[in-house]
Amino acid sequence: MDNRESEIRVGFVNPRYNSLLVALAYFAGGALLYALDLGVLVEDRPPQPLWVWLVLLACVCAPMTMRRTRPLLALLLGTVPVLVDLVVGPSLPVWIAYGDLLYTATLFGSARTSRFLERAPLVPIVVGAVALGVYFGELRIAVWAVSIAALVIVVPIWWARSVRTHRDAAEIERARAEALSRVAELDRRAAITTERQRLARDLHDVVAGHLSSIAIQSEAALRLRDSDPDRALTVLESVRSGSVAALQEMQSMVRLLRSDDTDEITTAGRLADLEPLTASARAAGTSVRIDGRPPADLDAEVDLTAYRIVQETLTNAVKHAPGRPVTLRFDDADGRLGIEVVNPIGHPDTPDPSPARGAGHGLRNIAERAAAVGGHARSGRDGNEWRTYVQLPIANRSTT
Repeated sequence: MDNRESEIRVGFVNPRYNSLLVALAYFAGGALLYALDLGVLVEDRPPQPLWVWLVLLACVCAPMTMRRTRPLLALLLGTVPVLVDLVVGPSLPVWIAYGDLLYTATLFGSARTSRFLERAPLVPIVVGAVALGVYFGELRIAVWAVSIAALVIVVPIWWARSVRTHRDAAEIERARAEALSRVAELDRRAAITTERQRLARDLHDVVAGHLSSIAIQSEAALRLRDSDPDRALTVLESVRSGSVAALQEMQSMVRLLRSDDTDEITTAGRLADLEPLTASARAAGTSVRIDGRPPADLDAEVDLTAYRIVQETLTNAVKHAPGRPVTLRFDDADGRLGIEVVNPIGHPDTPDPSPARGAGHGLRNIAERAAAVGGHARSGRDGNEWRTYVQLPIANRSTT
């Protein structure tokens, strides 16, 4: 058993032991008051033997052993000797002990019990004080009765209500703090998941795109090394430039991961830098025709997203439809940048470049990238052509 378990066992997990000590303390203190002849409040009553007062005090203190576990039952059991004490002659130790039962019942009882005890004593106290004042014909008696009742009954109840209110408020704040902590943890996990997805897209675009192009171009160079050495050399030069570009982009991504600059979005790449992409595709035997020109003042995030989408579509075309011409169209209308990439895929029975022929990461990345900046994308077979169409918002353009 560790230290924590020892503390719990000695402290709050054994409330009956603590309550027994409290009951014994009240009984000992009350017996001392009786022994000093300071316990009886009304002197005009017939004197009672000391054992009578001690028995009444013991009957009030005994239920205190349940003051934490069953506070309402303890209060009801303690009320009986208190009523007997009123008949015999009110005594201070009995009422002090009864005040503790009122306090614990209000503090540890149910919410309904606590509210009831807060209001219930007011009317009986006032009525009883008035009755005593009328019976004895003295206002002083009524004031004295109200004061004593307020001291031993109302004060413990209201004190317990105050403590309970602060305790409940603290529990609410603690629950709210725990809820906020859980929300923060969920937000953190969501942010990590989003960042992982973004990095996965970037890695796919940088690594898979360039490696696919390098593999296709290397195969073409091997085929041409004997029949057309000059073209094979051109292809190898494109392989080298693609490898260098891939290395540069990987280095840029590593710098981004190591950097503390949260304003940088991702690795470099803009629509103005399409020439290396089209040159790489042409070197692999895929001709690329560009219709239209993309805007030159796009927002950096939209510009980068468009670049990555074009990179992915060209990679898919070279990989799944090698040697087939690709048409890349740009249009700028109604505050939207339209990007359309079309390439023939042969006979309608020819398998299309869909996820069925691969893992499908490329098409999913295109859709996710477009959605991330408020746009949308669709890809699919249109007769003998594979068509990818993307729309991206360009309302917020860069001012740089």
